[in-house]
Amino acid sequence: MKPEMTKYAVFAHFSGDATPLQKEMMGEWLKDRRNVELYFEWLDEWEKMHLQFQPDTAEALAKISEKLQDPADAEVVLPVVPTLHFWKRRGFLWAAACLFLVGIGAFMGRDILTYGRYETAFGEQSKFLLADGTEVVLNANSRLKVPRWGFGKSTRHVYLEGEAEFSVRHTVDHQYFKVHNADNSLITVLGTEFVVYTRAKQTSVVLNKGKVELSSPGSEQALTMSPGDRATIETSGEIVVEKLSKQQLAQHSAWKEHRFVFDDTPLREVAVKIHELFGVEVKIKDKGLAARTATGSFPAKNAEELLTIMSYMYNFEIQKTDDKVILIPNP
Repeated sequence: MKPEMTKYAVFAHFSGDATPLQKEMMGEWLKDRRNVELYFEWLDEWEKMHLQFQPDTAEALAKISEKLQDPADAEVVLPVVPTLHFWKRRGFLWAAACLFLVGIGAFMGRDILTYGRYETAFGEQSKFLLADGTEVVLNANSRLKVPRWGFGKSTRHVYLEGEAEFSVRHTVDHQYFKVHNADNSLITVLGTEFVVYTRAKQTSVVLNKGKVELSSPGSEQALTMSPGDRATIETSGEIVVEKLSKQQLAQHSAWKEHRFVFDDTPLREVAVKIHELFGVEVKIKDKGLAARTATGSFPAKNAEELLTIMSYMYNFEIQKTDDKVILIPNP
């Protein structure tokens, strides 16, 4: 039977008053990922009820650095510290070690505390609404990181790895919505609809409605996109833009309907797409088959469906092993 945790039991944990049994129950309760969001909601509520001093570590470090650079403060007089009894000293060392580990844990968990995450597995899609009213459709094998607190008020920055379609809600105060991509490029918008693809291969943005600004560390100037534009960031960081037809524009959202649209696409690139979305490694040892191009719209919800359809059209056999799929041309 899974443990049930009440808000007051969790508050006792935050206050340091939890019993060993409650701590054990807390650990079991947090193994269920659905409880993690509730845990942070209660943490936010508890912190508002128990305001604590938050030191400005950056300012403190700056002051220390300033003192170290000042010759007048160069001489440091160390106070005489009496020798601790062995057992007391060992207790002190244990306390120092625990404090160090807690500090490391707080540093490592800072990202988890600060951001909520939306994730999709291979072959999975997810549609959700952000706190500011922005609608997001997340494609397979993708991750979106969103600030837990202040989103839609003090910030509208999100962080994407993978592929997603955004329908950004315009706010009364005209606050910018910013998408940080995996290659450190940045999309800045007010209210608009666009598709972002940002994986190891490249980053591209397709604008359906409105206007966005795309900037890249490798490009001197930001690019302002118009509806129908597709902007691709090259490996050099240069931004290349092209105008799409209505048909081409629709193709970039076909994945929401579980359709794959190819236009003279080499099968080697189809194999890369399958690996990105379904986690299936596809090997094509024959160079002629790898260079063979595919054109058309293919409905498929998994790698097997897609490859089976294409095998009839492009005349190849599918050979399965434990960890990969091998495509072999028919004689």
